[in-house]
Amino acid sequence: MSLSLMKKPAIRQSLAVTIATLMMTVTHAASAEQEEIAQLRAEVEALKALIQQNFPQVQQSTAVSPTIKPQTTTSIAVHSNISTEKASPLQVKTAGGSEVKLYGFVRGDVSYQFDGGDAIFNRIHAVALSDITNTNKTEDRFYSTATTTRLGLDFKAPIEDQDIGGKVEVDFRGSNDSLRIRHAYLTLNNWLLGQTTSTFLATDLQPEMLDFNAPLGIGTFRTSMVRYSDKFNADTSFFLGLEKGRDDNRFPALTTKVKHNFSADKGTTSLRALAQEFRATDADNKTALSWGLGLGASYKLSEQLRVMGDYSHVKGDDKFLLYTNTAYNISPATTDINLNEFDALTVGTTYQFNPKVRSTLGYGLMLANDNNDFADNLTSTDTVQNKTLQQGWLNVMFSPVTPVTLGVEYVYGERETFSGKKGKDNRVGAMARYNF
Repeated sequence: MSLSLMKKPAIRQSLAVTIATLMMTVTHAASAEQEEIAQLRAEVEALKALIQQNFPQVQQSTAVSPTIKPQTTTSIAVHSNISTEKASPLQVKTAGGSEVKLYGFVRGDVSYQFDGGDAIFNRIHAVALSDITNTNKTEDRFYSTATTTRLGLDFKAPIEDQDIGGKVEVDFRGSNDSLRIRHAYLTLNNWLLGQTTSTFLATDLQPEMLDFNAPLGIGTFRTSMVRYSDKFNADTSFFLGLEKGRDDNRFPALTTKVKHNFSADKGTTSLRALAQEFRATDADNKTALSWGLGLGASYKLSEQLRVMGDYSHVKGDDKFLLYTNTAYNISPATTDINLNEFDALTVGTTYQFNPKVRSTLGYGLMLANDNNDFADNLTSTDTVQNKTLQQGWLNVMFSPVTPVTLGVEYVYGERETFSGKKGKDNRVGAMARYNF
């Protein structure tokens, strides 16, 4: 028998053994794979049960989609709970569920007064009169302060479908550089209760001024109030408030505002009104109607250029707007109260040269009524009440990096009393501020 014939049965046997071994291996591998699949399914079911027990709201929200397979739903649910966004170091969450955000800035100011008031910031209504002898004039004086540094906390706590929030904000502009509360209020849905800027004012419409006391022609009065606000539509909202005015008044002042936002973030406009019962305790508690109207707007003409202006007419008040005369005087013969009446105007424009540099040119005016009983009752030597105040300013703001702002500003103003005496305000200031 040849060697080739002797090898054929051996080859066939070896082939058979090899095939059998491969079949057993495949069978074992298939069995092992089935066991692994079964084990994986069991683990998935256990994981689903664990998620449903600990995160029922997530499981429910992800299970409602019919286009996601159960295994995919589980994966998404787990991922959404373990991939939490890192919180800001200035924003924390209290044990009661409230979100608290810290904000503010560290600021330093310097000013050189060529002529004018005896303080670092705006006092256009009380600058020295140049043609009055024996007046303590302020000339060629340098000032500096860091009391404008500000700290604030914003609170937010949506509880039981109620939108609850609040604010506490302070600076160091109190007596002897002490802590002063600027804002302190809470909000519940559409209601606000506490102290904040009066509804009669529109600080968002004023031209930017480096001077911390704000420009002539506007107001920054922060007072206690109860206020309700809502929207007519997406672009128009209204505000209605009862606010504390003068201390002698028996009743709160009624303030209203309607605010409209222009399309494409071009700007905003507002119409405001003020009404209150004025009472003079030094005139047998006699009363009169005190009122005011305000209208202003801010509009972006281009990406670089914005213009703004605000006008107010007020009778019988010295609280809501800045740098005004006393609210009233008393006629000696009749003890009647005579209310002061005036117009206030602020206009300005801001140009953004580039993302880091901007400049604002502004002008403010206060024009008192000199043809009424208030003016007629003033003495010919009165040097306190002003018939006219006007002020212009030009500043440049530079932000080398986002949190830091450096600025320089020149201010010139004039004051004229009812008796015809005049004074001027002539100064330059600078500021450095770090926002956080």
